Formats: sequence, C-alpha cells, structure tokens
Amino acid sequence: MESLDEWLTQPDGLGTRLRALRAQAGLSGKDLADANGWAQSKVSRIENGKQVPSADDIDAWCRACGADAQTKTELLRQRNEARLAHVSFRSRMARGQAKVQQTYNDLVREATLIRHFETVYVPGLLQVREYARRVFEEMIELHQLEVDDVDAALAIRMQRQQFLYDPAKRFEFLLAEPVLRFLLVQPAVMRAQLDRLQTVIGLEHVRFGIIPMGTVLTRTPQASVQIYVGPETIAVAEDFAGETWHRENAEAYSRGVDRLWEEAVEGDRARELIIGAAQTLPSLFSSDALPTPSDGRQDRTARTAAGGRHHRLRGSAGRGAGGQLSHADAQAYLQCGKDADARGA
Repeated sequence: MESLDEWLTQPDGLGTRLRALRAQAGLSGKDLADANGWAQSKVSRIENGKQVPSADDIDAWCRACGADAQTKTELLRQRNEARLAHVSFRSRMARGQAKVQQTYNDLVREATLIRHFETVYVPGLLQVREYARRVFEEMIELHQLEVDDVDAALAIRMQRQQFLYDPAKRFEFLLAEPVLRFLLVQPAVMRAQLDRLQTVIGLEHVRFGIIPMGTVLTRTPQASVQIYVGPETIAVAEDFAGETWHRENAEAYSRGVDRLWEEAVEGDRARELIIGAAQTLPSLFSSDALPTPSDGRQDRTARTAAGGRHHRLRGSAGRGAGGQLSHADAQAYLQCGKDADARGA
C-alpha cells in the first residue's frame, strides 16, 4: 500500500465506508458536521484518509447516520486496524522517492507546528540543494531502489521549503552538534549548508537549537524524529530501516523532544557552534572527500545552476596539485550551489 490515506480510501477502506454511510443516510458533509458540532473540514479529512477517526468519532458518525450496531462494530474494528497499521517504508520507497516527499509536503501543509529533532542529517526543510541530492542518492543504495527519481524528489523537497515563510506556521529545529560536523558532502557544499542554517536563527516563527557535544544529557537521544501538529498529531521516527509513523504515541515523542530542548543552546550560542563547524572545513576539497558508491563508480555528479545540466568531477581535470580543486574553482562551486538554492527556495 502506498500510504495510510490510500489504505483508508481503498474500496473497502474505513474512509470509503464512512463516506458511503453518510451518503446512504442522505446527509451532506456539512449536515454531518453540524449534527456533531464539527468543522466540515473534519468530515472531509476523515473520508479522504487524511485523519484517522477516534472511537468517539465513529460512534457519533454512526449515530447521526442511523447505523445499526453491527455496522458500528465493523467500523470500530477497521478503525483499530488503521490505528495499528504500519505502512512499510520500503514499499513506499519502491515506487519512488518523489511520492514519499509529496507525503511530507502534505503533512507540512496541514500542520500548524512542525518539530524536528535530528541526530544525523540537516532537516529537509533546511537542506541546500546539493546536500539534499546527496541524501536522495544514498537512499537509492541504502534501500536498493529500482526507481531513480532523484530530480523529481529534489524538486518536491525544495518546494516544501516555501512553507518556512508562512507566518501561520511555527517550526522547531533541534540538532545534535554532530549534524554540523558529519561531512556527507564536499566541504564547499557543507559550508553553504552551514550558512543556510544561520539564516533561520532569529526568524520570528522559527525556533532553532543545537545540543552541544560534551553536554551532560538527562534524556538520551534515541532516534531522529519529526512531529507534525495539525488536525491530528503525527510523529515520524527514522532509522536505518526507514521510517515509522506514530499517531497514538506521538505525545511520547513530543515529551522526549521537550526534554532534549532543555539541553540545547539557541540564538548567538547556536550561531557560534555553526561558525565553529564551518571554520574546521578545509578551504579546498579533494576528489576523494566523499566515499565512492559500492558499485565502484568513481564519478560524482554535481548539478549546475544553469539549465539543470550535469557536469562530472572526473580524474584530475580542473584540479591543482594533489588532485584538489583550485580555490577559485571551489568558490565557483560554492556560488553555484547558493545560486541554485536561491532559485529553488
């Protein structure tokens, strides 16, 4: 199954059955909402698989539609199945990363509060283009994907960053300091990425914090997690195997992140840590700064800012002594990444 909303809206899915029950009773979505004191949008979200109804919601729905006890029992059973349903990350990814990214765009669109705690990656909402490309390329190998839709997934992730400028939404980004230090991309790209992080510090609707290395922690970070607070609260925990969505236990993740915020630094102190990480990056980068893919390919593809074309960083072409790019080339590469991000934001 592609996603939970698809599971809920399949021909015999819970959302589909609730819609049919309402129609059979001759009620419009507004009629049903008014009968139960709900916003009309709640009826639409439930019927379209965007929200899993509570047991009380099922009871109210059945009462308003005049459903019998057996129908109510069957719907409650389906509701429990939906609550416990684990949508396989691998099965979702098998059909391409672009669709997975669109799911996250939808989550952010519906949410009013978006919280990230990250132990490895820069949050997707803050990634520069070439950093994000590196993450998507790794996912192909890590999850043995047959679909290579990196460009499409990248475009959708960049679109999601527009929500950062929506004053109706609030964002919290909490990073463990190693996120600033892990060199997952060429140093010039990482420098642009660290610069990007500084731009969100101080934004009125964004809270940004870093847990410094060496801090004595009262709560152990166990996984990267994203929490989306909207019509319902959804926590998405991530590890090597992929992601797991939690609805019933989302509050436990929220409490854990709250405790981790107590150990974080913000504002100028967070900025100092970012600058410190940037200062440790070499001014030139070598051809072997990144690990080569397991299939033995020696090339790394970098997206140019103009025309969406690719160029290859091959052998020693364009490099100075020791296989390194010249300082001028390094600066040009960095500016290329900044220009691409300016257009994609």
